[in-house]
Amino acid sequence: MKKYFYAIITLGAIIFINWSVSALFSSHFIEWSFLVGLATTIVIAFFNSSGGYMSDLTDARLQSTNNDEQWAVTEVRTKIDRQKRNFHPTTSFYFALSYTVIAGISTLVYYKDFFIN
Repeated sequence: MKKYFYAIITLGAIIFINWSVSALFSSHFIEWSFLVGLATTIVIAFFNSSGGYMSDLTDARLQSTNNDEQWAVTEVRTKIDRQKRNFHPTTSFYFALSYTVIAGISTLVYYKDFFIN
């Protein structure tokens, strides 16, 4: 039941963002549907993963000796092990990915004359 709730919330968020962007730029809903779906999928994947580039930056900052005035002077005496990149897909991710695929196909069908010529 909780999975269906998250899927509905994700669909509502994607539709609202898509409607807002299309109203902002005075364009059709379908013109932005693929890009909004792709951006939503990437954001969901970014926040459901651990490790990778951002974690390496954070670990490097912790391991260095900080002499900045804004940061407290600290030194980590132990080496922080590198995190493996893990991704945990959720129902929201699968739903956003499905929306992106359907929106991409719909966009290709809608603009088929543009792509053929």
